[in-house]
Amino acid sequence: MANDKQASQKLLSKAYPRDDAGMAQLLHAQLYFKYIPLYIWHMRDGLNKLLPEPIDNVRPKGEMYEQVDEMVKTVVNHTGALAADPATNVYHAKVLRLEDAEQFFELEEDLDLGELSKSIMPYEQARRILFENPDNIAVIDCVCRTLRGEKGCYPRDVCILIGNPWVDWVTSHVPEMHPRHITQAEALEILRAAHERGDVHAGFFKDAAAGRMYHICNCCSCCCTALVAQNYIGAPMFAGSGYVVQVDAEKCVKCGSCAESCNFLAISKNGDGSVSVNESLCMGCEGCISKCPSGALSLKLLDGDVLRPLDLKELKK
Repeated sequence: MANDKQASQKLLSKAYPRDDAGMAQLLHAQLYFKYIPLYIWHMRDGLNKLLPEPIDNVRPKGEMYEQVDEMVKTVVNHTGALAADPATNVYHAKVLRLEDAEQFFELEEDLDLGELSKSIMPYEQARRILFENPDNIAVIDCVCRTLRGEKGCYPRDVCILIGNPWVDWVTSHVPEMHPRHITQAEALEILRAAHERGDVHAGFFKDAAAGRMYHICNCCSCCCTALVAQNYIGAPMFAGSGYVVQVDAEKCVKCGSCAESCNFLAISKNGDGSVSVNESLCMGCEGCISKCPSGALSLKLLDGDVLRPLDLKELKK
């Protein structure tokens, strides 16, 4: 285990430039990945001060968390202060349709797409795609679900790390998150089960992850800290999938299931039972589509100059 930790630390260190900014990011990365329950707890604690109804937030216990509490709080406060504007936000996600998310677990070789265009990731920072050993995959417990305690959703093991250095470092250093290696086929099973539940597939990018995408989470709107921040205080945490939902009025049976299951509060029910979609809020996550009993919902592709899908097949051409 000691050798595994040393080897994974070397891999992590190589992902960062050997300058002051790179070393600051490396320290941030180690605090984030090692103490992520405490990191997200502090994020949620700050968010709760802005919400009319605070979300459950069970503080992680243990001496190791107490020892680093002030350091973690400091970097969380710094990240949170930048989160209100896409020009400064350094911790965000790209919503993925199921078929776009699946492509990440079908890779057979390393992938380097460099900096994604702003038409895909409309942020100034943290928008690089670089996967080394993409068939090296691990799943960990969702921190957001865990922090809700008994009220948190199940299953918990829905956050999927892709490639090095993230997989090797987390599996060697963070047993608290119950990491386990999985195959590409198992990752696809997790995605498809989440799709059936109506969860959001989201590729997360972070400055502390060397500005790169490092995992795909399968988020539910009741537990996910980022979703709550976007929905209730307007923090720009998610870039849309490049699609929005459209309703076929002739097929709609006016059951309202789409409005109830919308992860981004974009669908509302009208007085006559019909539904309306607020396209400025819709992220094209497909969560409502899997819940529609009549097949009345479909996705409409947006203007590519405004927002494009993260479609690996197209981007690798």
